[in-house]
Amino acid sequence: MGSFSKILPYSCYELGHCWKHSCSSASFEICIIGFIESLKIYGVVYLLTGLVNAQKISMKYGKKLLKDYLTSVCFLTVNAFGYIGSYCVVRHILQHFNFLTVSFVPGFIGSLMAILVERPARRTLLAIYVTNVASECLWNSAVGHGYVSSIPCGEILVFASAMAYLGYSFRSQTPTSKLINSIMQVFLGKEESGLMVSHRQTAARQECIPHQPVPWHQKLLALITSKHYLCPHRGGCVPHFIWTGLQGFARGFLLQLSLKMVTSIPRVVRAPRKLLPLLINKNNMEAGLFLGCFTSLFKGTCCGGRWWHGEDRPESGAIAGVLAALSMYFYSAPSLALYMMWKVVESMYENGCNAGYLPRIPGSVELLYAISTGYLFHVSVMEQHHMKPSYWRFLRRLTWDRLAGYNRHLLAPYGFDSGKNYPGYWPDYDLKHISETVKCLQPAP
Repeated sequence: MGSFSKILPYSCYELGHCWKHSCSSASFEICIIGFIESLKIYGVVYLLTGLVNAQKISMKYGKKLLKDYLTSVCFLTVNAFGYIGSYCVVRHILQHFNFLTVSFVPGFIGSLMAILVERPARRTLLAIYVTNVASECLWNSAVGHGYVSSIPCGEILVFASAMAYLGYSFRSQTPTSKLINSIMQVFLGKEESGLMVSHRQTAARQECIPHQPVPWHQKLLALITSKHYLCPHRGGCVPHFIWTGLQGFARGFLLQLSLKMVTSIPRVVRAPRKLLPLLINKNNMEAGLFLGCFTSLFKGTCCGGRWWHGEDRPESGAIAGVLAALSMYFYSAPSLALYMMWKVVESMYENGCNAGYLPRIPGSVELLYAISTGYLFHVSVMEQHHMKPSYWRFLRRLTWDRLAGYNRHLLAPYGFDSGKNYPGYWPDYDLKHISETVKCLQPAP
């Protein structure tokens, strides 16, 4: 490991924007590229938003959607332009690069400017997303350096911990996260949500249905052959458990297939023979098993809780969440597990602030976004081999692969093997604009 205090005397052109020696031209080029790609990226997002809310379509809603779309485009453009612009400005002020200014500081400054452009309603969502990706990169880096050991199926433990909290929240009358609660209602149905549970409990009390103690073996037999009077489904609990699993499998299979189809439309159009491999891809089956087991285990555990306790309890949701989380064994999704974990942290912090136990820090969301995104820019340069592949593809797309042109071999003094994925790469410099030091470092043809 090299020393973090080392100074790099290189210019912006030699280290960063190696495709163009002029700082202003390189920054302007990234601004235009970022704007074009942002139009495409958010064009798809807001088009789908408009289709989902088609019943709301009106002139007023259309204007709002267009305004939100342009705001998000500006946000992403500022993020790209702010990074490269800050990169050059900081270099000209310090006249050198250090461990932080090679990427983290410019990424932090550009991200902070960008998040202030975006609508406040989307800032928390964006902050949680990039924090999720950054935490995954941080873990990969820690494992790569030997600071921690990789835990087999560790994402299941994270997911189970988060689902214990979210399962309890889902079945309570005051869910902690409206977004997660809405998503869970889509896959689990409204009948198991806390509000519906409360209505059934109230109706049962009004009907004065007596609760008589029943031996455990009779409860087990009744669970198999019939349903509890508080169960919201029709038919027996076991048939409902099986039918829920089949429905979940179909949803997961079709959802994964749809995602693959959307991203593969150009290839399928050019070569229709590639359609069959998409249909029989094992990821579709794994996604189906994951969602099928998740929904059936969650609902089945809730049924079991009603039979065991004779009533609906939020605690059953915590147990159901832990058991349902085991379905991730069929479909490893560390990003989903981390996202759930960060949503739990967010909701717990929000509840603590509302109860007066924790201070509400002004600008904490914006600061979290800037730090996390700054770290992601830093990883993309310093240890790109530890970055989440999908996010690296996003950064390459946003800059038209300009970020891949960073001369990572000049970062060797820091000892991170930054050029690991670029063993034969050296920028095609204009020799009139580079120093003798860099000329001497250039490998022989």
